[in-house]
Amino acid sequence: MHVKAPLVGSFAEYAKHYGLDQVANNHASYYGWGKLEAYGYDIATQVFLPRTPAKGTLLVLHGYFDHVGLFTHLIQRGLERGYAVVCYDLPGHGLSNGASGDIEEFVHYQEVLHDILQALKPELPGPWVAVGQSTGGAILQHHVLSSLQAGKRPAFERVQLWAPLVRPAQWRKINFGYRLLHRFRNTVPRHFRRSSSDQAFLDFIWHHDPLQHRHIPMGWLGSMIRWDALMQAMPACRYPISVVQGDQDETVDWRFNINYVRQHFYVEGYVEVAGAAHHLANEQETLREQCLRALDRYLLK
Repeated sequence: MHVKAPLVGSFAEYAKHYGLDQVANNHASYYGWGKLEAYGYDIATQVFLPRTPAKGTLLVLHGYFDHVGLFTHLIQRGLERGYAVVCYDLPGHGLSNGASGDIEEFVHYQEVLHDILQALKPELPGPWVAVGQSTGGAILQHHVLSSLQAGKRPAFERVQLWAPLVRPAQWRKINFGYRLLHRFRNTVPRHFRRSSSDQAFLDFIWHHDPLQHRHIPMGWLGSMIRWDALMQAMPACRYPISVVQGDQDETVDWRFNINYVRQHFYVEGYVEVAGAAHHLANEQETLREQCLRALDRYLLK
């Protein structure tokens, strides 16, 4: 069965450029996209339905400087395991609007998530589960801790974090640079790191991805620093999560972050992938498959 909703115009070109059309044609009974208003943003949202009755719905949250188009492997695996898959571009990323790569406060990511769930949860089958890469993982951690702190049940039955952000690598240097420069500069240049051992992926995002950002807004750095202080003050909980982490990650301070996660959640599963860098969803195939098998164990419970 092919995609029921035809892809037309510039969106068809977008879907082809990132391989989303192929994933949909090969694995989905339906592929749709649109803009949802969430916390004042127009959020580009994509929905994939599996070819068999859905076992539930998987939300995929991307990381900073990423967008839905880079997560074809995760989307495909979710569909293969019988889940509907929902993805959206964070504000200022991908096809969503908002200042490029910026957010006034990290809590606004929570407001966007809340509005997306309000719109889509009644339309798609439960249980809802979620996987977040890097900043996506930060958003999911904050969602769980803040929900429980407010006496509410988190929106997801299970959560899996891939290379989750709590603090980035070179945390002290970032803090010092922000405090020194934020009054005088609006942005700093982005330095592309070797976030994967897959050279073809690195070549793509460095040279062939028009949705990549070339500068980091000082406002985003300030928001992240304030958010870190908030997260350090959050009370611990016993909510079960699983974590996948590469031991060659130079993007986040992964040892600090994993320690934070262990102190604040019940970690029911931890997979450390030897040789993997930060962008686990786009590592070379043998390393990526280890990550996807961890997702399998999570989805097939």
